[in-house]
Amino acid sequence: MRTSELVEQVEKTTEAMADEVVDFLIQLVKAQSFNPPGDTTPAANVVREAASQMKGDLEIHAFDDLKPNIVLRVGRRGGKSLCFNSHMDTVPVGDSSRWKFDPFGGEIAGGNVYGRGSADAKGCAAAMLMAALVLERMKLDLNGELDIAIVSDEETGGALGTQYLLEKEILKPDFAVIGEITSNRVAIAEKGLLVFTLNTHGRTAHASTPWEGVSAIRQMLKLAREIEEALESSFKNKRHPLTPPPSFNFGIIEGGIAINVVPDNCRLTLDRRCIPGESLEEAEREIGGILQRLKAQDPSFEADYTILHRANAFETPADSPLVKSAGYVCSLLDLNPEPIGYQQVSDGRFFADRGILTMLLGPGVAELAHTPDEHVPVNAIIEATKLYALLAIELLGS
Repeated sequence: MRTSELVEQVEKTTEAMADEVVDFLIQLVKAQSFNPPGDTTPAANVVREAASQMKGDLEIHAFDDLKPNIVLRVGRRGGKSLCFNSHMDTVPVGDSSRWKFDPFGGEIAGGNVYGRGSADAKGCAAAMLMAALVLERMKLDLNGELDIAIVSDEETGGALGTQYLLEKEILKPDFAVIGEITSNRVAIAEKGLLVFTLNTHGRTAHASTPWEGVSAIRQMLKLAREIEEALESSFKNKRHPLTPPPSFNFGIIEGGIAINVVPDNCRLTLDRRCIPGESLEEAEREIGGILQRLKAQDPSFEADYTILHRANAFETPADSPLVKSAGYVCSLLDLNPEPIGYQQVSDGRFFADRGILTMLLGPGVAELAHTPDEHVPVNAIIEATKLYALLAIELLGS
């Protein structure tokens, strides 16, 4: 079959299934799957029911029974393997009064599907699973193995989802495509993350005689200023062509027990985002060095830190088979084939850390994730379904 005929057949089959694709997404949106607290079984049941009607081997893997991970394997074993990976868990709704649309209604308005998780990332998950159904309806047999893994633990770090599946070698692909909101652009670079808890320690005293004590809050203010100045200076020479620059944010500060007591403890969280090429070890040494310098300058300064979370940045070469194939498929559908970067943290790092060629691709606008009236365009979902189907054919052959 010529390429033009194949593209035409994928497009026709997908468009004929458009209502089916959108209805599946609506069912997913209606199935609540907040994480935290983490019970994603309603959404998992929707995915499992749809996958059970398709050809292939359906598997359920769970470290936690309330967070099942669904894997559907299609195609031929023994050849190249491709994993389509996305997640069904969502962040909570937040203040429901800020929503004009029912967060679990899956309503369609203005060409968009509304609801929590519609974009992040149930739209991606729906398109990935429906892409496998497109290939089935076309009666097309892949020469390699396509694993669609819809996981339940992305929003709280991924340890019970994608990381678990890789550690147990349930997934061992040659290529990984992560379903995240990229406006159907090919994202090949992702920022990393290092979250610190900074602690300063002082000595209590009565507020009427503060010189008798050491204020942990004042020590923390000193530390925060030093970090701010040091990082802003070091960031000036750190840039990446695809991702936003490195960044930091002080998120939570806690300290003191009463207005009239000099505080002896203060806690501050630091969210440090790294660009590809920056190591987490380098970022940690930078903060550790600031603490050591302040201790050397002031014998009364006492501070330490712990690491709450770490995620490596990654970049997949633009000339790799995965990225070149994705760009080619985009051009077949008259979409922009030029690679971009991804500014959040995804499950892609778990694949990239293991040397697996990894990229992100999915419908929706990233800025709408986690917001009131989250939504995804219907036409973007259909477009993504075509992209995923053609990419599987291009990478695995048929």
